[in-house]
Amino acid sequence: MTSATLFLAFPILAGTILYVAFLKILCLGLLRLKRPGRDQKPSITVVVPMHDEEQGVAATLAALQAQDYEGEWEVVCVDDRSRDRTAEIVRSVVERDPRFRFVQISPEEEDVPSPKKRALARGMATARHEILATTDADCIPPRHWLSTLGGCFEPGVDIVQGPKHILGDGRACHRYQRLEVLAFVAAEAAGFSLGRPFLASAPSLAYRRTIYEAAGGFRGLEGLISGDDDMLVHRMAKVGGRPAYAFEPSASVGTHPADTWTQVLNQRARWASNGSRYESIGYVAFLIGIFLWWMWLVLGWIGLFFGLPAWLWWIPWALKIPFDILFLGIAAYRFERLESLLDYIWALPLQVAISVRSAIAGHLGWFRWTREADGG
Repeated sequence: MTSATLFLAFPILAGTILYVAFLKILCLGLLRLKRPGRDQKPSITVVVPMHDEEQGVAATLAALQAQDYEGEWEVVCVDDRSRDRTAEIVRSVVERDPRFRFVQISPEEEDVPSPKKRALARGMATARHEILATTDADCIPPRHWLSTLGGCFEPGVDIVQGPKHILGDGRACHRYQRLEVLAFVAAEAAGFSLGRPFLASAPSLAYRRTIYEAAGGFRGLEGLISGDDDMLVHRMAKVGGRPAYAFEPSASVGTHPADTWTQVLNQRARWASNGSRYESIGYVAFLIGIFLWWMWLVLGWIGLFFGLPAWLWWIPWALKIPFDILFLGIAAYRFERLESLLDYIWALPLQVAISVRSAIAGHLGWFRWTREADGG
C-alpha cells in the first residue's frame, strides 16, 4: 500500500464509520418515538410570517381556523411588506374571526438579511399566550395539529417539534423532495427523541415563551439568511430547554415543494448557507466532516485514473447504501410514507451531488431568497 493510499484511507474509512454510526444512532432514536397524549392544553400563540403569499395563504388560514384545539389559542399573522394581496386576504379573516390578529411591517422599514426572523420576532413580541408556535404561510396544518403540539407540553417540556411532509404531484422533482424531506424529518425526530435536537423545521415547531426569552430569541442571528428554526432550537437547548417530539403521523403539516430543479437547487443552497455559522463548534466540525466525506463519494472515482485502489471509493458507497435503506425504511414505516422508498434508487446519487453542490453554493452566496426563486 502506497503512502498516498494510506494518507487517504484513514480519513475516508473514519468518515464511513462516523456516518454509519450516526445512522445507527438515528435508527435508535426513531424506534424510541412514542405517540404523545393530548391531556395538556396550554394557551398557544401561532405566529405565521408572510411575504407575497396570496397564492396559498387563504388555504393556510382556513386550515388554522379548522383546528380542534380545546385550549386557548390565537394566530398572529405578520405581513412583511408584501406587494400582492396578502394583507387584503388576511384582513378578511381577521375581521370575521377574533382568534386571528394582523401585524404589518411597514414598507418603509429597511431591508434586513433575514426578514423572516424579523417577522417572527415581531409577532412573538405581541403574543398573548404561554406557548409560541410557528408554521409557514404556504403550509396546511391538519385539524388536530395544535392539539398534538399542545398535548406534548407536559411539565418540564420546553420545545416541541412536529412532522411535516411534501405535497405536490408525481413529477420527479416533487418525488425527490418527498424522500429528502422524509430523511430530514426522521433525523430531526430522532434527535428530539434522544434529547439532542440538531435539526428543526419551522412549519411545525413550538416552544415556551420563557425558554425563547431565556435563549435571547433571534438576537444575534439577524444577519444569517436561514436558521429561524434549528439555530434557535440549539440556543434553547443550550440554556436547558427540554425537547419532545410530537410523533403523530396524521398531524404532519403539508408543505408545498419547489416546482423545478432550479428552484430545488436554489432552496437547498439557501438552507446550507449557514452550515458553518452554528454556535456549536463541535456541530460545525461534524458537518464539515460529513461534507468532505460526501465530496469523496462524488469525486473519488477520479483517483482511479491516478493509481488509487478502487476499494477506497466503492467501500464507502457499499456501506452507505444499506444503512441508508435501513434508516429510511424505519422512517418510512414509522411516518407512514412507505411509497417514498421506491424513489431511493434513482434519488441516491442526486441527493449526494445536490448536497455537496448546495454546501458550496450556499457558502459562496450562489442563491436568491425570493418566493419565486424557491418556487413558493
